[in-house]
Amino acid sequence: MKNNLSQRAIVRLTQYHTILRDYCRKDIKNITSSQISSLLEIDETQVRKDIKNINCKGKCKVGYSVIELKNIIESVLDYKIIKRAYVIGAGNLGCALAKYSKFNDYGLEICALFDVDKTKIGKKVDGKEIYSLDQIKKHINESKINIAILTTPNKVAQEVADFLVESGIKYIWNFAPTILCVPEDIHVWHENLIGSFLQFCAIENIS
Repeated sequence: MKNNLSQRAIVRLTQYHTILRDYCRKDIKNITSSQISSLLEIDETQVRKDIKNINCKGKCKVGYSVIELKNIIESVLDYKIIKRAYVIGAGNLGCALAKYSKFNDYGLEICALFDVDKTKIGKKVDGKEIYSLDQIKKHINESKINIAILTTPNKVAQEVADFLVESGIKYIWNFAPTILCVPEDIHVWHENLIGSFLQFCAIENIS
């Protein structure tokens, strides 16, 4: 079903899931579309449409079962299927992502880091070893991991991406502030942290 959802719908479902996790921690049993729309400041009709599209039914005056809706979203978005990945670039951002334990809740397991800095090779970040980037093809062949989280400096991002593709990487989650040029069969998700911040500033009129 995930393939039938738009990118925006998938983003909204992940936001709903965050709210549902919070409700579970608070032992709240039910939630309404109006509560979700109020928390996220989006149209309630859109919330109801999204939930209907994943075949979750609510009850009049009660809303949706928090646990049921949470489980359905996890199933639709494949949270229970483990996706293993490498972090490319063991700088501050790369190490922070490697330490972020909540990724495991969403099916992402970071297995190792790679860098070109010889002073970092052999060290560990939260139990994950840092390897030399020139060894990545060997690791890909052995582990069959084909997801890379790219956190390198902008000036080398394209060069590193080219090397990753040549080494067998098929999916790149790009945190480098540049748009990568890759073959058509390679999937890239550009994470624009600065763009998101500037958008936030514009919406909230922060000066």
